[in-house]
Amino acid sequence: MKVAIIVSMLVVAACAQDKYKSDLEGDFDVTELLNNERLLLSYTRCLIDKGPCTPEVKAVKDKLPEALATKCAKCTDKQKELGKKLAVELKRTHPAVWAQLVAKYDPQGQHQAAFQEFLTKQ
Repeated sequence: MKVAIIVSMLVVAACAQDKYKSDLEGDFDVTELLNNERLLLSYTRCLIDKGPCTPEVKAVKDKLPEALATKCAKCTDKQKELGKKLAVELKRTHPAVWAQLVAKYDPQGQHQAAFQEFLTKQ
């Protein structure tokens, strides 16, 4: 019985560690970012290697290729929610910036179908 409890605790701990840690998701206001053109463009310049990065955005940038490749398998529900809202609004309001992000992170288009499914999934 003790072994089963210990194994269960280890599995729970391992699963918890498999999620991305993010300082951006705490009290991050995605609406505020989307309404702040200067900040939004600063973040996206970081993501496409055309500007400096804050530590928080650099952390996102470092995980982005893996997140795309694994269909966000290590993302928390909150990270998925934020990512979806940001992607939808960025595509709608800044299509040129969106195109630059796609060119950087998915130049062959291999993640497009999975990403579109992610965006439309409830």
